[in-house]
Order: sequence, then structure tokens, then C-alpha cells
Amino acid sequence: MKKSQTTTILLFSVLGVILLLYFFFSGSEEKKYQWYESYKANSNQPYGTSFIKQLLQSYRPGKSFIYNDKKPLHEVLDSLGNKQTDYVFIGQSLHLNKEDAEALLKFIENGNDAFIACIEIPENIAGIYFNECERDITLEQREAGSVTLNFYNENIHTEYGYNYSYRFGGKDHNYYWNAFSEFLFCDSAKSIVPLGYQDPDHVNFLKFQHGKGTIYLHSNPLVFTNYFISKPIKADYASSVFAHLHGKYILWDEYSKVEFTGNNNPEISPLYYILEQPALKYAWWMMLGCVILYVFFGAKRTQRVIPVLEAKTNTSLEFVKLISALHYQNENHLDIARKKMKYFQYFIRAKYSIHTQMPVAEQIKRLAEKSKVDAHDIQIIFDQYNVIERNSQYNTAVDKLVNLYNAIEKFYKHCK
Repeated sequence: MKKSQTTTILLFSVLGVILLLYFFFSGSEEKKYQWYESYKANSNQPYGTSFIKQLLQSYRPGKSFIYNDKKPLHEVLDSLGNKQTDYVFIGQSLHLNKEDAEALLKFIENGNDAFIACIEIPENIAGIYFNECERDITLEQREAGSVTLNFYNENIHTEYGYNYSYRFGGKDHNYYWNAFSEFLFCDSAKSIVPLGYQDPDHVNFLKFQHGKGTIYLHSNPLVFTNYFISKPIKADYASSVFAHLHGKYILWDEYSKVEFTGNNNPEISPLYYILEQPALKYAWWMMLGCVILYVFFGAKRTQRVIPVLEAKTNTSLEFVKLISALHYQNENHLDIARKKMKYFQYFIRAKYSIHTQMPVAEQIKRLAEKSKVDAHDIQIIFDQYNVIERNSQYNTAVDKLVNLYNAIEKFYKHCK
């Protein structure tokens, strides 16, 4: 028995040594590229941004190009004074705390421009748009192997556009390409200007005014990475994008960059990614080897510990009661009424496509036709809300809030 066990251990030890030698000598054959989207300005890997940084530095040589990766954004912006500066951010996500966001928006209000290319639009920037259109800035994802980008401006528009294909591990793959939702472009948004598009009905590059300055948003930061900028035709596209900026200085914000937390490639599984990275690949196989050794030599037949299961409780009702009590104690009935009316208006916009900026009488008429609810019942909703607003300088009585609530709930119950 002992001899058999010794032979088995020796066999697995030899196999382990062979695997380690294979990993060691095959390392030189590994691909030298790391195909994850880091967007790091000091990275020469395919999806770093060192090439576009160098391109922008050539536009603003010397001290005209400001690179920040050490100080909070508000400190850097405060130190710039009245310089005509273009703010540039390229990455997955832009992190702005309250102080940084206020400093950036004030910086733009004073006449400077900001270019932001990211996958997740910062809430602070999206809030500016919401004030004008009552909609959040959202991105739609479209799965495709390749896309063609172009511009609306005839001076920089090209006949065939700029074709982009996503590459990972030496092969082309499908990718989730982002574009701005068509619902963003509301009638009241006079300052929203689409600048570029994607295949050809999806806007991926736009601008809008904020104070004396302009905010430029691009939904595809991937096109500004090294893999594409290394190709002359793709560098031409980037040059046309940044031709919209006219400041004397460029501020590159690396400090506010959030590390990439995933990929937009639907075909790449976590295991695929692990096996593409040499260090992770070695760790993976070594872990599997250790698991196999444990199964053969370390596993013993032991009785499973019987867990003590606690009785499940439903805390939903307690949560609702807690939130209700907080609202009741604060006695901010006016705020609740306004929120209730705001959600009601959003409901009729989304369900019946009725613009809430039109006169109330016209709203009621169209809403009654589409919802099959009596116009008198709809008029009661607006009347109850107007009573609350007229007395907004006083504490809103509970009965008025209840009347508004009942009128709206009656509409929800009978609408078609």
C-alpha cells in the first residue's frame, strides 16, 4: 500500500515539474500585448492612450500641454486662472466628487471647453442636460463586429467614413458599441448639436453649451486608443474630433480616471481573458494542479457540518413603514406632492407621447383621448396640484396631499 502511494506521489510530482518547465519555456512565445481596455496615458498596449496623448502634445507643445495625474481636479483648475484651456478626458468612467464637479462646471461656464470620451457619462454632466430636456443622458449599446464613424459637418465628412473593428488576442470579435439615445434630442434642447454618427443613424459625438463654454461628449473612447491611433486613417479621425477645440492650452485629466472594470466584448468570457494573460494563465494552471493533488491526497471522508438555517423573514413591510414614518415626521408634504406630479407627467410622456410643455387644456384633451379616462377626472389632478402650489409658502395640509394622491391613483387604475 505504501509503495503504491509513493509511486502515485512521485508520478504527480514529475507531471508538476513538466508543467512548470512548459510554462517557463513557452513564456517567450506568448503574445506581448495585453488586450484589455486600460485607457492609461502611460501605456503602449493596444488599448492604452499614450499615442493620442502624444498627438495632443504635438498640437500644444511645451507648457501649453498640462498633464495631471497627481492632484485633485479642483486644485488644478483653480491654479489655471484665466487661461483659455481645453479639458480632455478619455477613459471608461470619469469620477468627479462634488468639489471637482463644481470646479469643472464653473471652469466651463467661464468660457473654457471640455471634451469627455467615456463609456459611463458622469451624473454631474448628465444633470445639466436633464435640466433642459428632463431626460438623463444615457447610452445605448449595439453589438457589432465593426462600425463606421463619420461627421455631419461637410468640411470633415468623408465619403466612406472611418471603419473600426474590435480586436482581442489577435482576432476580431464582436463588441458593444455605444451611442447616444435618440430620445435625448428633445424639442427644447436648442443647444444640443450632434457632431458625429455611427452607422449612420446613431449619434456618438455631440456638444452643448454651458455658460460661455462648450461640453463635447463622445461615446466611443475606444477609437482614441493606441491600436487605432497607430493607423494614419484613424489618426485623421481623431484629429478631426479634436479640431473642435480651440483653447491655447490642453489639460489632460488622468487623476479622475476610474480603472476599467470589465469589457464590452460579448464573446470574451472571464476564462478566455485569464488564459490570454501569461501571469494569470500560469496561476490558473497551478491552481488546477493543486486542486487535483488535494483531491488525490488531501481529501478525507468527513461528516458534513449541518448548518443551522435561520427562519426567513420578510422585511419589506418594515422598510415601507420606516420610509413612510420619515416622510410623515418631516411633514414635507409639498415635496412629496411635487414628486408625485413629476412622476405622473413622466408617465404620460412615456406612455402616451404627450409633451408636458404644451398648455394644460391641450394636455388634458389629448390625454383623455389616448387614455380613455374622463377629462373631468384628469382636470381634478391638475386642480389639486395647483391648489398645493398656490399655497406652497405654507405647510401643505395632509388632506390636500391625499386628494392629489387619490386623483392620480384613480387615473392609473382606469387608464388604457
